[in-house]
Amino acid sequence: MSKEIYNCAIQCGFDNCGIISVNALNGFEELYQKRISDVPQSKFFYDNVGDLQGTKERFPWAKSIVILTFNYGKYCYPKELQGKYAKAFFLQPHKNSDFGFDLQRFEQWFVEHEIHAEGGEQFHHHSVGPLRYIAAKAGLGIIRKNNFFYTENGSYNMLIGYVIDKEYELIQNTHVIPCGEKCDLCQRACKTKALQSQYTIDPLKCVSYWTTFGNSDIPQGLSPEMFEEWVCGCDNCQDACPHNIRHDWNAGKHFSNLKEIAPMILPRNYENLSDEFLIEQVISKTADHLQVSDVQALRKNAERSLNYQQIKPKNK
Repeated sequence: MSKEIYNCAIQCGFDNCGIISVNALNGFEELYQKRISDVPQSKFFYDNVGDLQGTKERFPWAKSIVILTFNYGKYCYPKELQGKYAKAFFLQPHKNSDFGFDLQRFEQWFVEHEIHAEGGEQFHHHSVGPLRYIAAKAGLGIIRKNNFFYTENGSYNMLIGYVIDKEYELIQNTHVIPCGEKCDLCQRACKTKALQSQYTIDPLKCVSYWTTFGNSDIPQGLSPEMFEEWVCGCDNCQDACPHNIRHDWNAGKHFSNLKEIAPMILPRNYENLSDEFLIEQVISKTADHLQVSDVQALRKNAERSLNYQQIKPKNK
């Protein structure tokens, strides 16, 4: 049955699938507490982004976890948006979008085979736990020094997890080269020094946090120029990583209407865009990192980006 679940996942458009016991999460608590101990201020962030802990308590009936990977690095990304919008937000689909995989069909397969399954989202109550940890435990890849999960295709992957009421296991054996012992390119690429050390991040220094969940604020200790031209998110640590095998995002499969709207959503054009347009064409594409109520914060990010563009030549 584990193989049948895998086959269904592949037929539905996913790149890989693994299954672990819920008991395989037992080691996560120790890692989580170490992260809080190393970076105490991060507790606020982890308490608010999703349910990383307590999978067994939230799903007492669950016996296994199915984890799926989908490589969205195969899609093109308008060159003019690079350095301004994080690719992970603009290239991640919502559950019902047409994006190369059929999540509804996959969930229907569970129903047809009388398997109780819950999950299917990355955040909030539909998240089944620490997806990167689960994917690593299932042998689908590794977590690198920048804290992102990598398959052979790099870090631009979507992870989707489900808890199920059956005892199955499917551990894959992918071959992902580990980080070089002395490599610190991701740390050096982080302008705000959020990557304090290897495998450790202070999320409250992360540009991605402050341009999304953080309401466009600039906390004490950071300055506007550290945010460079980022309007939503930040890709610096991933773009600097030599294990992200594809850096030319101007090529690949076409997705959505990004190419058509790219010139319109450059920071210099925000003053001509209505709130309705930003909500429909930008916020709706950010994989829940921005909400409708964040439209003014988005405008603040664009203004800060534009200001940086104007001073950047003086800094070269």
